[in-house]
Amino acid sequence: MGFFPETIAAKLAGRTVAASLLVHMDFRETPRRFWFGFGDLEAGGETWQGTGELIQIDGLEQPIGTVAPKTTFTLSGIDATLVTLARNASDRVKDRRATIYIQFFDVTPDDASVQPWSLLDEPFAISTWLMDQMTYTAQGPGQRAIALTAESLWTNRRRPAFGLYTDRDQNKRFPGDRGLEQVVDLVSKTIRWPVY
Repeated sequence: MGFFPETIAAKLAGRTVAASLLVHMDFRETPRRFWFGFGDLEAGGETWQGTGELIQIDGLEQPIGTVAPKTTFTLSGIDATLVTLARNASDRVKDRRATIYIQFFDVTPDDASVQPWSLLDEPFAISTWLMDQMTYTAQGPGQRAIALTAESLWTNRRRPAFGLYTDRDQNKRFPGDRGLEQVVDLVSKTIRWPVY
């Protein structure tokens, strides 16, 4: 079975197919779902809040080679819940996932019983990012905006998988363990082997 069978069938039948991005931001305690339309959208078993033209994504690109790109999500015209989240965002945002989906719609269905802008297939994840920093700006009570930077999953690929090979890091994980307490003495040490 291929991807998007309903979407392909609608397009082959000569109907107009549209697409929209959906964004799931997994904030700690208050995850949010947005889509680039108006009103609430029921898709994939979830409710996505419509933002119209109030959300913008800059720098959305696929990582190529050794580059780990960053992207910025900008939300304007936001509610008080997101303002509170932005003001206290350090522990709720850092290293949490932001996933971008694509959702297809049948704009001109050929069946009168089907409404225009009916869903085709399920939302499909096209990229996942790690949220980094959230900033809040206001130009009066009616003009509030949040900018959220996110990094590629490849950003931390050089970080050791289970932390650092230091005595302090080892003792955080296993209190009282003395296995790495001599590592600091091995820095720039010359070891002669074999010794005759």
